Amino acid sequence: SSSFFSFHSSHTPATMLVRQLRIVARRQRAAAMLARPFSASDKVENTPAGQALKGATNTILGSNLIDLHHKANIGLAVAMPVAFALSPHPIASVMDYGLMVLIPVHSHVSLNLVAEDYVPRGTMRSGARMLIAVISVITGAGLLKLNVAGPGITETVKSLWRGPEAGKKRGCHTR
Repeated sequence: SSSFFSFHSSHTPATMLVRQLRIVARRQRAAAMLARPFSASDKVENTPAGQALKGATNTILGSNLIDLHHKANIGLAVAMPVAFALSPHPIASVMDYGLMVLIPVHSHVSLNLVAEDYVPRGTMRSGARMLIAVISVITGAGLLKLNVAGPGITETVKSLWRGPEAGKKRGCHTR
């Protein structure tokens, strides 16, 4: 029975209070870690790189990234149908070069917004942004090659709905 009392003597009110405080502190740290990904400070515009990108965008276009995205949306909504309606007219090639710029800009900004919302902050988000930048450059280079060395963006897309014989009659470069 003496061991029973010695066991309980280590559970003084002071030690029990310390244990409770430690448990509460652990729970508060866990709650803070869960809330951190959803805080306003995680926004890209609050990081030094985000501030630099926002400043560069404002300098170049007088707008922020969201405004650039909206301008690209409007540009695509206007340029796409006009380019398809005009193709194969020579003016369509001018529209193709506009699309060559608008498509990668639109996809780059959109994918960065998705990464901001869904990719965890830190190295993973930085890696995702690097991958998005590489994909955007490759997309732009592919569209440039299609416009310079091929039939253009609109004629290439239109050829998906044509048979192989129709492309040869119109002078499209099919391989």
